[in-house]
Amino acid sequence: MPFRNPRKLTAAVIGTGFYGICAAVQLEKELGIKAQLFELTNDVGGTWQSNTYPGAECDIPSHLYSLSFEPNDAWTKHYSGQAEIYAYLRRVAQKYNIYGQTKFETEVVFAEWKEQLQKWHLQWRNTNNHQETGFGFYDILFAGLGPLRVPNIPSEFSKFQGPIVHTTQWNSLLDYSNKKIAVIGSGATAVQAIPELRKMASHVYSYQRTPAWISPRDQFSYPRILKFVFRWFPFLMKMYRFFLFLQHETFYINFGYYNSWFSRRIEKLFKQVVAWRLKRVGRPDLIPILTPDYPVGCKRVAKSEVYLEALAKPNVTVIPSGVTDIKERTLMDKNGNEIEVDILILATGFDVQGFTGNLDIYGRNRVLLDEKWRKHFPKTYKTVTVHGYPNFFMLLGPSAALGHNSVVIQIEIQVNYAIKCIKRMLKKNLAAIEPKESAQDQFSKKLQKNFEGTVWKGGCRSWYMNDAGEIYGLWSGPVTSFW
Repeated sequence: MPFRNPRKLTAAVIGTGFYGICAAVQLEKELGIKAQLFELTNDVGGTWQSNTYPGAECDIPSHLYSLSFEPNDAWTKHYSGQAEIYAYLRRVAQKYNIYGQTKFETEVVFAEWKEQLQKWHLQWRNTNNHQETGFGFYDILFAGLGPLRVPNIPSEFSKFQGPIVHTTQWNSLLDYSNKKIAVIGSGATAVQAIPELRKMASHVYSYQRTPAWISPRDQFSYPRILKFVFRWFPFLMKMYRFFLFLQHETFYINFGYYNSWFSRRIEKLFKQVVAWRLKRVGRPDLIPILTPDYPVGCKRVAKSEVYLEALAKPNVTVIPSGVTDIKERTLMDKNGNEIEVDILILATGFDVQGFTGNLDIYGRNRVLLDEKWRKHFPKTYKTVTVHGYPNFFMLLGPSAALGHNSVVIQIEIQVNYAIKCIKRMLKKNLAAIEPKESAQDQFSKKLQKNFEGTVWKGGCRSWYMNDAGEIYGLWSGPVTSFW
């Protein structure tokens, strides 16, 4: 039975990825609140609806990268691809009638806390026709925007006089076959895309200023007998999920204590594996180029059993530097090399520093959240609530992502915490709830202190870090401490 909601509170949820779907389901299940959802695109899925580049897959095991209240006994592979995860989210959305609660192709332009009304005022517009607008007032606001949403497109690449494709805005209509393709970036997206692009291109040029640590995946397909067992004995599937969770929690030992004997052995093993894989395919010359000089985990570890092998192929050239200039379709690097290509692919990640993207969120006294967080460390209380923004719950925002385990678990923990806050509001007959500034400061200070001695302070630059060198994108400990 849902918690009694005598005041008939209303809620708005922005986004329909894992974050938005989870929030909407739990709001109705636990509180009897049928939320209004807003989605920029024409379907649910968030990241897994928009990222359709070749090779797009999850690097967390399928049974762990799913909602605990909606286990899936039919996962086909240990690590699922984009299409399968997208299909899973659509099934969950259909089961809980998320489609009926969602305004699709609708962009929330701004959200503003109205102190006199003690409500959030939202204004939105149709993404296809900006003249078609609307507004509404809601007691509670969930922002399930997702940190990997707004593509980072460096302005210097606009000089390229040919097709430019960012991996998160994949152009499936473009013909990539027998083309010379330049890929900018060496993160997880490039690691997944390059082996696939190599199969269709005449030549791929991989520009990477910093190589990534690559871990082989234990990829395999689930046999029918195991899926049968999971279907009819769901407690065994739960036990398997728990095993995967514990397995990934142990990875934190390497990240949290990277100067330990254990972590030094792990790094030595990584180097040996990289060298062995490249020697095996006859390219020992690539070993110094593709072996990072920073600790394992300082940047996100990418998983692939084919990436290093793809870079060793005759139709792939690794260029260990960034692009310094562009003339028409010719790219120049710092070593003076000039290469003309047909297509430029940007695997340059996302703009995560503001966390709110193109949405303006105004709190008390019309303080803009994006401006506040870009100028200073993005402080929150327990990564979910923000002082000055009553009845506002941020999902997977600052300090909530992970480098070693499933963020879906983090999302569920955050939603459960938000539900507890709302239950307290109802029980105490409160109009609004927000953290004290002193509690928020104390939480943020402790969070930053906990990063000292971890691998994320190991000397590299990553998207986890802001311009001031503070780790703002990650939780500092294991998931159990987050819970």
